[in-house]
Amino acid sequence: MFILIEDQTEIRKAQSDLEATIGREFPTTAIRDIGWQGGRQPQAKVRSDGTYWFWSSDYKNGVANPRRLNWFGRIGDGQSVMIAVEVNTPLAGRNDSIAGFFARNTVNGRTYLFHSGRVGGGAKGVKKDALVAWADFELHPIYASDGSHKEGILVMPVAGPGAVRPAIAYVQTIIEFKAAVRNGDTQTSEALKKEQKLRKYFDEFFGRKRGKAAAREIDYISRHGEVVKALRDWRIQKGLATGQRVVKTALLDLGVSQGPNLIEAYEVKTSAARGDIYTGIGQLIVHSRSHNCSRILVVPADVPLARDLAAALERNNIQLQLYKLTKTQVTLL
Repeated sequence: MFILIEDQTEIRKAQSDLEATIGREFPTTAIRDIGWQGGRQPQAKVRSDGTYWFWSSDYKNGVANPRRLNWFGRIGDGQSVMIAVEVNTPLAGRNDSIAGFFARNTVNGRTYLFHSGRVGGGAKGVKKDALVAWADFELHPIYASDGSHKEGILVMPVAGPGAVRPAIAYVQTIIEFKAAVRNGDTQTSEALKKEQKLRKYFDEFFGRKRGKAAAREIDYISRHGEVVKALRDWRIQKGLATGQRVVKTALLDLGVSQGPNLIEAYEVKTSAARGDIYTGIGQLIVHSRSHNCSRILVVPADVPLARDLAAALERNNIQLQLYKLTKTQVTLL
C-alpha cells in the first residue's frame, strides 16, 4: 500500500533525493531554452544523459499555487527542448491540482515519485484516460492522512540502483502517446472501447490493497513495466504461428491470442511472496477462461517458491517462468 507524503520536511527530503538520483544518472549539464505552448524558460541548465533531459526549480514567489517544477523531455542538438511531461510536486500537504506527488510504500519503506497521468501538449485527445488505456499503465491507490485516496502512476523511486530507468520509460511512453494522438491512433473504435473498459474497471475496483515485495537492493516494484516489456519481446522472439498475436489488457499483463481466443496468459509478479502468488493464481484462472489456455506465472528467480505454492501451481496447471533483474536489464530464464 502507498501512503501520500504530506509533511513539508519529508517532501523536501524526497525532492532532494530525487534530484540527487537523477543528477547521478544524468551527468551532463546543458544550456537550453525550454519551450511549451505559449511560453519558454530561456537559458535553463538541464541535466541530461545524452538522450533525455531533466530540469527542476521552485515556482512559488507571488503565485497562488506554489510548487516544485520537475520537467522531463528528450534532448537533441538544437538550442531548444520541449517538455514531454511535467511531474510537478506540492511544497507541502496534498494538492490535487498539481499532477506530481511523493508516496511511501508501507511494505518496503521506499519513497516514490508519482504522476496523476494528466498530460499537457495542447492537442485534443491528450488526456489521462486515453494515456492510461493506450499505454496499459497501472493506476495505484494512494492513501492520504484523512483516509481518502487518489490515483497515481508510479514514475520512479527517489533513490536506488536503476531508479531513473522507469522514469525514462515513462517519458518515452508519453512522447509516443502524443505522437499516437497526432496520428489518430487513439481515436479508433478499438482504442476508444479499450479506454471505456479501463475506466469502468478502475471505477469498480479502484482502492484494492495489493501486497508488494519487501525491500531489495534493486527495486522490483518500479521495474514491473520493464519486466512486462521484456516478456513481450521474449515471447515474440520465440515465434508466433499464423493468426497469433501478443495482447495486453488492464486485467492481464500479457497474453497470446489466436483469433478471438486467448491461448496463453501471463501474469508478472515482483516477488514470490504468498500474497503475490495467491493474486497471480486468481488472475490467471479468472482471465484465461478457456481450459485450453496455457497459464504462466512470471516471478523473479532470486527468491525460492514455497513448496505448497509450487504444488498449488501444478494443481491448477499453471507454469512458472522465472526472470532475473539487474540494474540495467531483464533476462527471462
